[in-house]
Amino acid sequence: MATALTRFRHARMYLTFRCNSRCGYCNVWQDPVFDGHQELTSDGLRRCLDELAELGVTYLDITGGEPSLHRELVTAVRHARDLGMTVELTTNAIRFAPLAAEIVPLVDTLNISLDTLSAERYHRIRGTDTLDRTLALVEGLRADGADNLKLICVVTDQNVAELDSIVAHAQQHRVAVYLAPMFSYFAAQSDVRPPGAVRTLKLAAVDGRNGTAAAAEVPARVPSSLLLRRVAEQRYTPYTVVNLAFLHHLRTLDPATVTACGANSRILTIGPDGRVMLPCYHEWDASLAWERPYRELVRDPGLIRVRDEEVGHRPGCRSCAVFPYLGLPMSHRLTTPFLLQAFSRELDRLKPYAAHLTPERRKQLLERSEVLLAEVERASAPLRPGGHLDELYHFEVVDGLVRTGLAEEPVTPEELLADHVHDDCWRVQRAPHRIVRLLYAEILPALAADGPDTAALATDVLDVHLDCWRILLALLPGGGASETGARQRLAHWCARAAAALRGRRAASALALLGSLSTLPAVDIASWGSPRGHAEEPLTVKLLRSLTSPGRRAELAPLFSAEFVPALIGEPLPTAAPAAGPVPTPEDARAGRGLDRFVASLRHADTDTLRTALRRWKAAADPVTAADTERRLLLAELGAGAL
Repeated sequence: MATALTRFRHARMYLTFRCNSRCGYCNVWQDPVFDGHQELTSDGLRRCLDELAELGVTYLDITGGEPSLHRELVTAVRHARDLGMTVELTTNAIRFAPLAAEIVPLVDTLNISLDTLSAERYHRIRGTDTLDRTLALVEGLRADGADNLKLICVVTDQNVAELDSIVAHAQQHRVAVYLAPMFSYFAAQSDVRPPGAVRTLKLAAVDGRNGTAAAAEVPARVPSSLLLRRVAEQRYTPYTVVNLAFLHHLRTLDPATVTACGANSRILTIGPDGRVMLPCYHEWDASLAWERPYRELVRDPGLIRVRDEEVGHRPGCRSCAVFPYLGLPMSHRLTTPFLLQAFSRELDRLKPYAAHLTPERRKQLLERSEVLLAEVERASAPLRPGGHLDELYHFEVVDGLVRTGLAEEPVTPEELLADHVHDDCWRVQRAPHRIVRLLYAEILPALAADGPDTAALATDVLDVHLDCWRILLALLPGGGASETGARQRLAHWCARAAAALRGRRAASALALLGSLSTLPAVDIASWGSPRGHAEEPLTVKLLRSLTSPGRRAELAPLFSAEFVPALIGEPLPTAAPAAGPVPTPEDARAGRGLDRFVASLRHADTDTLRTALRRWKAAADPVTAADTERRLLLAELGAGAL
């Protein structure tokens, strides 16, 4: 299905506003503005999802209210899956069990709320006596082999003492538990308040409905430093999910500053009747009725005004910590939160390989990571976001050269375009996490196939993770020099892993990591070669910033001949672009005249470069992005023509 050129890859669908919980921190069951809304029929849901797919939405978050109260939930999930969407669904589990057999195989992630194992506390938090249903659902689904479950635990001052028990329960059933510290939206978690005692929506009229005067707003409340620390300390605990970027946001929340939010700029917010809720579910006081296709609604002047002038600027926005809306923009702004999010995501992928840590080892990892994370925050503090939604980071032309906060030296137009050929920051070339993914994508799966004999290597991988970040953090101008100790420890681990991977395909990825260490090149050559690996050209480029000329000369025989001149610093050939007119950014993205387009940007001023880059970014094609990135990188290294 053809998709429109929009920024929307995610949608949050509030399938219903009805809920069968009575949570004290939530106003959906208490505020009359949520009463009496029509809900989409099966045909309406299919049409809604078809139009979202036309926008480019590939990730659907189904929530509510309680989604299982909608009689067409199965229809929605199945149709979204048929459209190729990644589907995430959140439930309180009260009425979900009868639907589980149909729905669980269709969703990528099923979130189940579980804040406590105490029936008494559960009643105080949620106003129902249904804890047994939640526990039975998790146990039953796991017994049936479901491996796409995730528990959501809101950690508060009231249940923090129970945290170890909740984590132990998750470990017993081998289900990940996401630990979300209480934030201002959950400011009165300790009791269930009567109707009318929470804030109502902020305008006197909502979509033409006359409302009552707004109640006094709950004051913004940031979790205590003790609460944040208790959650952070669980990051190396098996089966826990701790998002360090979320903790950083809570720790640094400043109502005097604008909040970067993706509501209706990257995440489309859909109400039960198909309307677009503005600015989001949590600040909703306007909407666009679904009387026109979404491809028209996202260009509506009212939506654009709210997106550009209100989202992130309202008082409620500035104290907001609703992470589904805030986490996605972090992936499109290469600043401190993105790097912390990348570190957290890698840790989630690496922990299963190192599940048997002693308390002493876990304490050591916490101490080492505290030092590293402080360094990440310090080194990334000067990074500036782009000045436009389609710019992943700040850049400008100074004295005819492209400058960014990611490098001391000027960058080439090829690098700028290669970074922006993708939708978000996850493949930015100089981001420290880019090479680390080799650990969980290739090396560890190969080691795991060897069984118990490689268990010690897997256990040590969490230290390797820290060492890789310490080495690669030197890519940033404020990251300091690559720490010798980290490079030596990486060398030791790579040498041990090489004994298991020698001659196997994963040895090529291991050789790339080994080139960042102090291992002699002759040792690396004895068990693997990086030649032909997809990340070979990027590693060559990074080595130019991370290693000395002598080290690069030593490593040169490991790499393909076409990359050696770039590695050792020889002058690179500059091919003249083919004759002809300068193509548009859209034509260049399609592979027509890319060399002429790049050449036209070598002496462009900042405004011209930004205009061209935004059009280049807007013409995104996920199918060809990786190939275009590679062509640009090879051309930059003098190893290929555009």
